[in-house]
Amino acid sequence: MPGDTSKNSRPRSRVLVIGFAGHQGKEYLPLLRETADVVGGVDPAPTAPAVAAAWGFPHYRTLGEALEKADFDAALVTVPHSEHFPVCTKLLTHGIHVIKEKPFAVTEQEARQLIHLAQRADRSVFTLLQRNFNPVFRFARENLARIGEPYWFSYDYHFNLARPTAGWRASREQAMGGVLLDMGYHLMDVLSGMFPEPARVHSAFVHHYQEMRDRRLEDLVSLMCSYPSTGLVGSLRISRHHYEKTEHLCVLGTEGALNVAPGAAVLHSVGGPPLERHTWEGPKTDTVRSMITHHLGHLDDRAYRQDHFRRQLAVVRTIDRIYRDRSRERNELADRCA
Repeated sequence: MPGDTSKNSRPRSRVLVIGFAGHQGKEYLPLLRETADVVGGVDPAPTAPAVAAAWGFPHYRTLGEALEKADFDAALVTVPHSEHFPVCTKLLTHGIHVIKEKPFAVTEQEARQLIHLAQRADRSVFTLLQRNFNPVFRFARENLARIGEPYWFSYDYHFNLARPTAGWRASREQAMGGVLLDMGYHLMDVLSGMFPEPARVHSAFVHHYQEMRDRRLEDLVSLMCSYPSTGLVGSLRISRHHYEKTEHLCVLGTEGALNVAPGAAVLHSVGGPPLERHTWEGPKTDTVRSMITHHLGHLDDRAYRQDHFRRQLAVVRTIDRIYRDRSRERNELADRCA
């Protein structure tokens, strides 16, 4: 995906923010206001009226109220996973563009319904995935061919939280999945920009805390992906309770290797000597700014929209398949034990 390509001649979009009183909404608000007019916000949280007043825009308790009273072209959506689909479908049926936190959808069926609604309304649904606008990850995508034919990758992404998951992510009804859907969505999207959709995925779900096991919200997931058409195989490990916060992608190819971390990407020749190193030490806000500005500037770009839909459908389909396989295995085990 390209970086920031905003045009000064483009009129500023009028944007409604949904879920603005949470952590993510507060992160996006100042950057959104640089390139768009925030015409109101929807959030039922007790602190929402004060936050809206501090930012100087009207507060609405429900989306229905905002649709009746506010005039806007697009909505920025940062809500719990369980609310994504109903919020987005309502916006699309009213002809509103959507820019939303991941996931694009929780299930393949929901993803296809969103795409159908968006195409019928001629509107976009863009997912906020920051790595696509990080210069290091862009360098990795653009230079992958320099390592020859990839045959193996490993991708590790860990938080080092010292306590059980809290907030809506600790609720099965709201989170609708554990680290795979939450943290893993970012990794699956990175891989989908580099490789085709995996034909097979074997998974292992692990629970650090008993309460998360009881809620069927995995604390750690290990995946083995295979791509028989190309001979590629790869592994992913994602967790919330590691001893350190880290992210590292390594790809081995027939002519070298590629190592990627958030601040640096290194190309290696066969045997290990480095060929080229690309670093980026800019603040996270630069990546977020580029992402938001780019999506706002491409709301009416149908070709970009279709590319985004294809990629997000592949990511959602892969994750949905993993969860369905796990559910089937759990049911089969229960039947054998009955």
